[in-house]
Amino acid sequence: YYILGNAQPKALIGWSNNVRYKNFDLSIFMRAVLGNKIMNVTRADLFRPSTAQFTNIPVEVENESAADFNSYKYSSRFLENGSYLRLDNATLGYTFKKGLIPGVNSLRLYTTANNLFVITGYKGIDPEINQGGIAPGVDTNNFYPKTRTFLFGLNVSFN
Repeated sequence: YYILGNAQPKALIGWSNNVRYKNFDLSIFMRAVLGNKIMNVTRADLFRPSTAQFTNIPVEVENESAADFNSYKYSSRFLENGSYLRLDNATLGYTFKKGLIPGVNSLRLYTTANNLFVITGYKGIDPEINQGGIAPGVDTNNFYPKTRTFLFGLNVSFN
């Protein structure tokens, strides 16, 4: 056998930055995972002859015999690069000038977004799959991908 890759990444990188300009503030948090491989079992299962009648897949797979047991073996064809760059969090805020509203010491309006984008070459739903357990780096489509959320808020302090 040959070692084709490793489910454990070669590098985990995180970057956080806070920027202020006049009354605006921006904070971001990005993460990158580099150098890992993911076995896309979900995609491999969809390319089997027994599932061809239920999915929209290439003709060369559809015409294979379901009795051909070689077509059920996993191969390096579905081993993919699992590297990604994700913008985990971004917050943009505006702090109003003091004394704008009587009795209010400070007033800040902000919006936060989580999981804004992911840059990856991985063909599955989300490259951030389970890295623990007995099958790290295997995407068997048994997880729910991260949701994108937006939050709007107001910070007020009174005198």
